[in-house]
Amino acid sequence: MKTGVRAGSNVLAFLLAVAMAPPADTRPAEEGRIVVANEHASTVQFFDLKTGSVLKDIPTLKRPHEMVLDRNRGVAYISIAYKDGPFSTYERPGNEIQAIGLDSMSIVDTIDITPHWAPHGLAMDSKRQILYASCESNGGELIGIDLRTKKVELSVNLGGVPHPHSVTVIPSLNKAYTANKDAGHISVVDLTKKTVTKIPTPSGTEGITSTPDGKYVLAGNQTRNELIVIDPAKDEIVKKVVLDQPPSTLVLSPDGRKLYITFWNQAPGKPSWEDGFLQQFDVPTLTPGPKLKVGHFPLNLSIAADGKTAVVDTTADGAIAVVDLLQLKIVRIMKTDEWPHGIAVF
Repeated sequence: MKTGVRAGSNVLAFLLAVAMAPPADTRPAEEGRIVVANEHASTVQFFDLKTGSVLKDIPTLKRPHEMVLDRNRGVAYISIAYKDGPFSTYERPGNEIQAIGLDSMSIVDTIDITPHWAPHGLAMDSKRQILYASCESNGGELIGIDLRTKKVELSVNLGGVPHPHSVTVIPSLNKAYTANKDAGHISVVDLTKKTVTKIPTPSGTEGITSTPDGKYVLAGNQTRNELIVIDPAKDEIVKKVVLDQPPSTLVLSPDGRKLYITFWNQAPGKPSWEDGFLQQFDVPTLTPGPKLKVGHFPLNLSIAADGKTAVVDTTADGAIAVVDLLQLKIVRIMKTDEWPHGIAVF
């Protein structure tokens, strides 16, 4: 009889625990990990998001660059753009993309993209299992890697774009867009027809992203203080929003309602930076919001799946700033290896 009471109590306690447990999307904002690629150190580091402690530090190929997550496979893909210098002075381009296991915190694969080279921006089409990369090879091109075969199944020449930069994909429209640092247009790639059209942006573009509903493509540049808003149904610029400074990286919240922008705040005429900042932008109204100083040369950022936390690599400081997006304040800063570049929180 006592055993039966104990068993019944255990069952009741279990059912109460299940009923009282918070849903998955209401977990604490700081639950998770950070992965960052350190370009000058040629390492990838994993950090505990809540404590800031280093979980693992692993060597990579030379100069790991940009990063994108493949949550279905549980890996972070990192482009190896240049082996011996930045885009303006390198002598040997990279021709690999490395896959880092998020659970094992180790290199699980290296994809050789030869004869293509200098992969830079990365974007995922998770449903079709294709990884897209902008490359400097062949005068500038977009490639698509089938992750089931690990082969380059698509290659589209962008038509004289020496340094295609960030890339975004709208699978529902079968389109990809590349921001081009030193070309006077955004390249629009029809992924079915393998053709390219251009959206004029005379001062060049730096960061680019697209809303989950396919309503907008958003792009910025490093030479003008504006955000460019594009209607991808027509591939026309519908608005230019004036900003305080030239924007750098653009990342949307998971629901697509907020855009977060990093600003380098480079000292005029000098190869140095003041405190850079992160700014919130309201997508439905297309209006700039509050901003926050985060450190020197905030290069890239990533937003947690719950939309509550951002991580920003302040590259010139060799550090990561963890930002509470609900209060727009820094909650933690952790030091990294030299020159953090690609970053993700998961």
